[in-house]
Formats: sequence, C-alpha cells, structure tokens
Amino acid sequence: MTARRALTAAAAGTVAGVTAYGLYRGLKHSNRALVATEYRLRSERVPEAFEGFRIAHISDLQSEYFGAEQRDLLEMVRNGNPDLIAITGDLVDRNHTDFMAALKAVSGFLKIAPVYYVNGNHELQIRQTRIHPFYEELKQLGVHVMLDRCEQFERDGSHINIMGVAETSVYAAKEIGWELGTRFESAVLLEKLRDICEEKDSAFTIMLTHEPQYLTDYATTNVDVILSGHAHGGQFRLPNGQGLYSPGQGVLPKLTSGFHIEGRSALLVSRGLGNSVFPFRLNNRPEVVFLTLKR
Repeated sequence: MTARRALTAAAAGTVAGVTAYGLYRGLKHSNRALVATEYRLRSERVPEAFEGFRIAHISDLQSEYFGAEQRDLLEMVRNGNPDLIAITGDLVDRNHTDFMAALKAVSGFLKIAPVYYVNGNHELQIRQTRIHPFYEELKQLGVHVMLDRCEQFERDGSHINIMGVAETSVYAAKEIGWELGTRFESAVLLEKLRDICEEKDSAFTIMLTHEPQYLTDYATTNVDVILSGHAHGGQFRLPNGQGLYSPGQGVLPKLTSGFHIEGRSALLVSRGLGNSVFPFRLNNRPEVVFLTLKR
C-alpha cells in the first residue's frame, strides 16, 4: 500500500470512528431527553368532582436516572400538575438493579401527589428476599402498592376506583398456559380479575397493570381506563410510529403507545422511560404520560 493510500484509509477510519461516536452520543442524549405526552378522556361516567382530574402515568423506569437525583423527571411531573401519579411497573431492572434510583423518584413524586404502584416483570424476577423489602419500603413512604387490590380515591364527596393487577397474576396465567401446551391461559387471569373486582363498586374505575397485550381479558371487567407500559414503545420506532419489537407481542407490535379501545374500556399505553435488554431507543424518546379526565 502506498503512503497516500494508507493515509486515505486512516482518514476514512477516523471519519467512521467519529461518525459512530457522534451517533452513539446522539442516541445516548435522546435516551435521556424526556417528552411529556398529553391525552384526554371524555366520558359521561367521570364524576363531576373529577372534571379536569389529571393523572401522571409513569412506567418502566428500569433503575435509570433522569438528571441528578432524578431532577429532570421530577421537574417534568411537577410541571404537569397531576392529582395522582400512577406507576405501572418495572421501577427497577433485574439486570442492573438500583433501588435508590426508584426510591429517589418515588420520594419526589410523593411530594407532588398521591402515588399508586403496581409491579412489572422485572420486579417479579428479582429475588424475593430483595424485592419484598422494597415493596415494604414503598408502603412506609406512603405509596399505595396495588398488588391485586382495589381502593377508592375520594374527592369533594365523590370517588373513583383505582384497581391494580399484580404481575404475579399475569405470570400465573402464563405458567399454567405452558403446562397446558398454550402460551397463555386466560381463565386463570379472568378468575383473578373477578376476585379483584369484588372489591370495587360501579364507579368510574382505573386499572393499573404492566403488560398491555392482555387487553381483551382486562376489558371483560368493563373498567373505564387501563394504564400499562412494558412495550417500551416498540424500542425502535419507524417514522410512522410503528414499533419494531415488544416483549410479549413480538415483531411489529400493535399495543406500544397511546389509546386503544376494547368494548367499554380504553387502554392507554406509555412508551416508558428506561431501557433493559436493548440499551438504546430510536425515534422513541422516554415518555411521561399525562391523562386528563373530562365529562
């Protein structure tokens, strides 16, 4: 190789390296650049006292930080002025578990509004001797830990129901399904949903659950709103908004973001905040969802 060719090759390698590094930095920055997405739900079932009621929906933090001490995340939620903060699982990550990242976020949320939490598949895959003390600490902080239970949220003499479906119940349906030679045994989840519904009345109801792909089963309860995450927006999103892959849904998943209607129920999927198996998102900034209830 001549000196000129060697110099050209070296220059090309340098340019490629700089380009790759620039792409890496750009992706890393975009994966920390939060976006707030606003939705409204109009329903005649919304009580008059809950006209304009705002919910901040947080999902899939995955032990990540957004600013020092979660400053950026807390600022975005605070600026959204929510009346309730709903967390739909995967606060911590099973692969790089950092409970402090979750606790810093939750402690800050509690200074803004009441916090309701349901777990996700990552919490379920952390040893019980580690995760159960975490649940207890959340409760001691004042978080409503909604593992297969229902509560009333009261406002000005009226109320709505907040209902949580634990990831344990979803996994039980998966495990029995595999034993029976199917992927999922709906009857197992449906029985658990009926049990939880016995705790609620006929008022407007919000369900918190982690995995969105079981919408048809959730909707049998006729709850008004279902909040979930898990899909990470499809991780890599095409320009038309189509996600490429989601756990539990596979390639080109349908339920990765926004509203989806099934019967009387409206599912609202958050694209979530953090990452797990895939270290980066593409065309898919981490999201805080705000939902306003309207009559």
